[in-house]
Amino acid sequence: MKYLREKINSKLQKLEVLLGKKITSKNRRLFTVAITHSSFSGEYPKYPSNERLEFLGDSVISLAVTHYLFKYYRDLPEGELSKKRAYIVSERGLSEKALKLELGEMLLFGKGEEKNGGKYKRALLADALESIVAAVFLAYGFKRAECFVWRIFKEELEKVRDIETTDFKTRLQEIAQRNFHDIPSYKIVSESGTPTNKRFVSEVFVKGRMLGRGEGGSKKDAEEHAAREALNSEFIREVQEDTEKKNG
Repeated sequence: MKYLREKINSKLQKLEVLLGKKITSKNRRLFTVAITHSSFSGEYPKYPSNERLEFLGDSVISLAVTHYLFKYYRDLPEGELSKKRAYIVSERGLSEKALKLELGEMLLFGKGEEKNGGKYKRALLADALESIVAAVFLAYGFKRAECFVWRIFKEELEKVRDIETTDFKTRLQEIAQRNFHDIPSYKIVSESGTPTNKRFVSEVFVKGRMLGRGEGGSKKDAEEHAAREALNSEFIREVQEDTEKKNG
């Protein structure tokens, strides 16, 4: 048990650096839950996972980002604000931020998940970031949680105007319609996880050809990731190059 205590202490110390604040004994259990992956809970049942906190953190992050955009981008219409927010709080946006913050180093994993590179898995990291924000909210209130979100997403929030809001599904559809007179079709090929932590895998087809495969916490995210992979496929790149040559 001494090894376990030392491991948890080490993880919490790294989290304190991110928070910029010492975790008091009063909040120690809450933040321990926030960094506990379900694989760790499977090995140590007395330590609950962060899955419930993810649910709360998702809403806290969304509200904090919404408030910032509403407050500092008064000239942007509602539709544009919605697109900018969706990009920042998407699984992709959260996971990229979590990777930059090296959040994986702060999480408690079971031996199997740790061996399988859990600290680099994007979906897992996005969920963990949500759970940590939820813990900040519960420990210190919304204002502190909002400031924390604004601080870690400072770069994205200050450069919102530079965010490309055309999603991958829209771009793929435009290419498919223009070049093949066809609309991409998506198929959910697998569904796994718990009711509170679903994982979906989607494939996208154009003219009967499977061009991309993606995974996400919702069907929409899985399809978006599949479209992104399709846009990077050799087939679509060649089509784009041919189109540019003809137009050039």
